[in-house]
Order: sequence, then structure tokens, then C-alpha cells
Amino acid sequence: MKKLVTLLAVLLPVAAAFAQEKDPGLEAEYAQRIFRAGVNMDPYEYLPGPQTPAPKGYKPFYISHYGRHGSRSNWAGTEYAAIQRKYRDAHNAGILTPEGEAVREQIDLLIKYHDNMDGRLTYLGTQEHRQIAARMYKNYRRVFHNGSKKITARSSTVQRCIISMCAFTGELMEREDGLDIHWDTGSELMKILSTDDPRWVRDSTRAILARQAAAHVPDTAAFKKKIFSDPEKGRRICGDPIEMMQETYDMATGTAAFQMPETLYRVFSLDELYWYAQALNMEFYLTQCNSKPFGDARMESVQPLAEDVIEKADAAIATGEYAADLRFGHDYQLLAFSSWLGVEGVGERLDAEECANWPGWKYTPFAGNLQLVFYRNKAGDVKVKVLLNERETRVIGLEGFPYYDWKDIRARLMEKAR
Repeated sequence: MKKLVTLLAVLLPVAAAFAQEKDPGLEAEYAQRIFRAGVNMDPYEYLPGPQTPAPKGYKPFYISHYGRHGSRSNWAGTEYAAIQRKYRDAHNAGILTPEGEAVREQIDLLIKYHDNMDGRLTYLGTQEHRQIAARMYKNYRRVFHNGSKKITARSSTVQRCIISMCAFTGELMEREDGLDIHWDTGSELMKILSTDDPRWVRDSTRAILARQAAAHVPDTAAFKKKIFSDPEKGRRICGDPIEMMQETYDMATGTAAFQMPETLYRVFSLDELYWYAQALNMEFYLTQCNSKPFGDARMESVQPLAEDVIEKADAAIATGEYAADLRFGHDYQLLAFSSWLGVEGVGERLDAEECANWPGWKYTPFAGNLQLVFYRNKAGDVKVKVLLNERETRVIGLEGFPYYDWKDIRARLMEKAR
């Protein structure tokens, strides 16, 4: 507790100074695809990037992979019933505008699709993994066709991760006959596939986010005007408009996984969506990435995954027994491991103020993934291409992009919390 109090004494004055201006580039990205304002609730976007040819004489022979589960339902808690009741009461009172009625109808439909099942993988979630696997096979067919047919596929014990694993490996099996896939899940594997930030980190971050949120006051008048034909009566019936706005945004983030239209997002201005998303962006970077305040504490729990990647890769290089090691887990672990490796975009040492405009949608969507593709020449020299969400990605501080020497990647993975 003393450590937490001391840390807050240092951080809160910094947080109190937050009055960040928006990043026009990030705002434009939200305008281009509004679901991005849901941050980690944004379905996977395949955004093709350059595919740099391998150095002469190098051929792919092994893939080490970590993938987040695909699109899922959100957590209902008591909020789903509460916000549904507010919109229904307003409807019964006859004070919803046509836009408000559209919001009410979509909330009812979302709750129907949710069907009292929190965190359930949706159809879109399975398709995301099938499509990622299909592109992996297309781009690196040699790995699965010319070498070993053996693959390990290990999952978090959470159902959405297991089903994601099944969708991914099922697609590979459709494309390559004779694959010998060893599936596994279990409590011991969670130490590798699914770790979290320490509780004191979460508590400290909550205080910072509260200060940041206080710097922006939602435009409740504009929101009420869109939703209610009689805004004052709407407030009397539905209560605090700030709370209702937050609840409506939370509902909006759950729609994309069910491939629903943008109705709930469109009730907000782009400005409001930016600030709602900013809170999520800051929370993810501070608690899961290589942030200055908490990065060292978070990185400690990623060491078992780093060691697992090294062990499996060394074995593949030495024996060729396995063509790929596939891991399926969660957004927290994907971000933390990418930070440990030093992947550009999540591995930078940022303080609370610097990460306020971090574009989280690029790094933690549903089905987000990190792929390490191993290449070897006849002399036995091994290089690794790092792909984050299937795009060639730089590793901070290492030379050779996009084909890094394995010895350099291995040394980076061997490092303790930085």
C-alpha cells in the first residue's frame, strides 16, 4: 500500500496537467472507419502492407504465432438491462426522436444477439481466424508443405480462444493434407498464454484516467437533442445524461462483433467518440504496454511466454520437428508480449501524457496477431521477419528490418523486464 500511495503522489500531479489536444490523424482514422473508436472491440481489419522479398537464398521453414481470439460479445453486467430500460421508458413516454428510436431498436437487437452469453465468439470471430490462417498458408505455404507436418496449437482455457484455435487450424487442415496438429489447453498453459497487469497497476491507472476524463465534459445538450424530442423530460425519465452517454457508447462497442450497422456510434459526434476512445487507449498502453509508469511491472509476467517462444524456436531450428507453434489468447498478452519484444508502436517507453493519443485500434483489434516467420539459408543462418497484424513491423533498436538475425531477436526475448 505504501508503494501505491507513493506512486500516486508522483503520478497524479502529472495526470492533473492533462489537457491533450486531439491528434488530427487519429481522428481521421476514426472518421474513415467509425468502429475503430471501439479500440479493442474493433473487428479485425486486414490492411495489406509491403511484402519484402527474403534475402537471396533464404527460405521460410517455421512460424511462431500468438493470436488474440476473434470478435466476441461484450459483458452485459447490469448495464445492458439498465440502458435498455431507459430507452424503453422514453419510448413509452413518446419522447424519442426517430434517431432515438433507431438507437432503442438496435439496443434491443444487440441484447437479443448477446443472449445472456458474455464473451462468446461470434460468427465473425471464426471467420477472422479462418481468413488469417488462409493468408498465412498462402504466403508461407512452403512451411506447411515442404517440411514437417507437425504443428502445436495451444489455447487459453477460455472458450472463445479455443474456438478461435479450432477455426484457425481447421482452415490450415483444409488447405494442406496430412497436417498433424497437437491441440492443447489447460490451467498451466495460462501462465504462458494469459497473464495480466498487477492489481496495484490497475488501481493507479484508474486514478490517472479519472483525471484525464475530468478534462473533457461531454456535450450532453447535443446528445439529448438527438435522442429526445423533449430533452428535459428525457432527463427526468432517464436520469444523468453523462451516464446515459457512456452507457450508449459501451453498447455501441458491442455491435461490430455481430456485424450490425453503425447506428449507435452515429448518435455521437466524432469529437465525443475521440474522447471515449482515448480513455481506452490510455488504459491499454499504461497497463499492458511498455509504459514508463508501469511497463516494468507488466513485463515481468510475460517472461514465461518469451521463454516458450525461444524454447520452441530453438527446437524447430535444431530438429525441424515442428513447422509451427500456434498460440491463442487475449489482447492483454498480445500487447504485453509485443512490448517485451520491442515492436514499434507498443514497445516505446511512453509516460501517461505521451500515450494519450496512442492509436490502440491498430494494435489490439479482435483477432490481432503477432507472427514470427523464420527463414534459413543453406549455410544454416536464420533470420526472422516480425509481423504485427500481418504487416512487416520494426523492432525498436534492432538492425536488419524486415529480416532480423535470430540471434538478435533471441537476445531481445531473453532480456528481463526493461
